[in-house]
Amino acid sequence: MAGLLGPEELIDDLQHTLQQRHPRPHPIRQLLLSGRLSKEQLHWWARNQFHEFRNIHRFFGIRYHKCPVPELRRMLLENMVEEEGEDLFGGKYPSHRELWVQFAEGIGIARDDILKYEPLPGIRAALEMYVSLVQQSHWAVAIGTGLVFEGGGPKRMKEEREAIEKYYTWIPTSCLDFFRAHEYHDEGHGNMVIDVIKQHCMEEKLQREMREAVRQRADIMWLQNDCIYNAFVRPSLSTATIREIEERLE
Repeated sequence: MAGLLGPEELIDDLQHTLQQRHPRPHPIRQLLLSGRLSKEQLHWWARNQFHEFRNIHRFFGIRYHKCPVPELRRMLLENMVEEEGEDLFGGKYPSHRELWVQFAEGIGIARDDILKYEPLPGIRAALEMYVSLVQQSHWAVAIGTGLVFEGGGPKRMKEEREAIEKYYTWIPTSCLDFFRAHEYHDEGHGNMVIDVIKQHCMEEKLQREMREAVRQRADIMWLQNDCIYNAFVRPSLSTATIREIEERLE
């Protein structure tokens, strides 16, 4: 679509952009949701995913710093408090970083192991790419890139938790609070992101920037998964499985 779009049209256009960019779930997600990752592969996935979760303050902080709207800064601050641990103010959950460590311990990774693990070079590079994207973007676009993660967070986290409970029955359900917390919190965060896009991206130039930024964020997340998949998962898959999960839609 060309030209200036209305608020609802813009959200629809961005969702369409994301669907076109990656029409099928990443192969590693397909395997996770169908119960086909081995325990060792889950370990590598958890170790490498942790790099972004332990560094969320780097891009959340930029969003907060750049935002000129006091009411939105309050929402962004609430978001950061949840990430750093709502237990600081009497809430239920500790930091989301800590919740992922608890998940890692639940699947058999020692706490010291995940805290000291050095992620793959591509995982480190992907984080730096996203931090740069947020730094260089208009403040509303920086927040709007959350459409890719927070926007679909509740559904994605619910699917992952349910798949783990269904297929990986050796994993204690008590260690899945990371997923539960995001099922709950990301609904509000996603709504805030959508509201920012609707209210503050009503210029054609900003809409073009927003469209390109969500493409880049989606690609960065795909790159993260690619790194884990190609290093630790794909080498052990059968040719038939590779053909099945790597098939692209026409």
